[in-house]
Amino acid sequence: MSALQKSEVRNEEAAGSDELLRALGLLLEGAVLHLPQPDAEAHARLRSAILRDSIRLGEPQPEQELLQTVHSIVRELDGYRSRTEATLEARQKEWRHLAGMLMHLLAARGKIAPDSEELTAVNLALASAVTVEEIQELRGEAQRLFERLGAETAAREAELADEQDRSVANDNAAGLRGGGAAIEHVRAMLAAGRPGYIGLFRLSCLDVVGERFGQEGIQDCLMAVSAFLIANLRAEDSVYHWSESSLLAVCDRKIREDILSAELNRVLQRNRDFTIQIGDSTIMLRIPIDLELFPIDVFQSADDLQKIPAKRGRGDRALSEKGRLHA
Repeated sequence: MSALQKSEVRNEEAAGSDELLRALGLLLEGAVLHLPQPDAEAHARLRSAILRDSIRLGEPQPEQELLQTVHSIVRELDGYRSRTEATLEARQKEWRHLAGMLMHLLAARGKIAPDSEELTAVNLALASAVTVEEIQELRGEAQRLFERLGAETAAREAELADEQDRSVANDNAAGLRGGGAAIEHVRAMLAAGRPGYIGLFRLSCLDVVGERFGQEGIQDCLMAVSAFLIANLRAEDSVYHWSESSLLAVCDRKIREDILSAELNRVLQRNRDFTIQIGDSTIMLRIPIDLELFPIDVFQSADDLQKIPAKRGRGDRALSEKGRLHA
């Protein structure tokens, strides 16, 4: 092969090498463009450095300088990896700290003991969760914990509401007495051996009223119905606030049950639309009222009055029409 031919081959190899290096530079620029970007400023600096080095790759240069350019590229990429991992790790620690603080706040609000087994297990999982599967499992544990908490809280609030409903003190701004006063009334009747009956009046639309008008609407409905009953029952009959959806009348008089039942049902037939004042609004509302009647002699003690369910469907009622009330 002649010297001319050898020169042409060397030129072709050099040209191919230059094209390969330019292609490698473009490949680097494209790869850097799609790297994770937890820090936009750091990513912009990396792109600038890689662009500078990729241009140098395509330029004719001695082998030693080419190796230095490649070394610079590797150093920039490794530095970016280290800074990115540190940024993500710091961010993960901050999120874990924030999630732990929120867990403790929710636990305190729900009155969960900080050293309870369930809360401890969730916090341990929070401190170590890394994979998607571990995080999903953690989310399930936290959801189960607070679902149980919500159920227990609702039960406690319902129990507290029942206790408040039956408090001796007046629980209504307009002076309607609570269930505790009704118990005291029945206790006096039993002690004196006086005959009588308990009439439970359930207002069956208050869930809807509460959704639309809130607690103020429920209270106004209870007061409107209590005023209606007080105006239409006899003087010997006393009306009490029994629960958030019911009123109770103690009929302190001697009368046959069938006659009293007919009398009370005639009163309920007069039930028409009530005028309810809620804030600045006046509305006309038909409030359905259901009656259940209990003779005094079915109660062994006045405290047994609390076994009357305030709502239908709240457990089996141990009352028989003529029997005794049993625990």
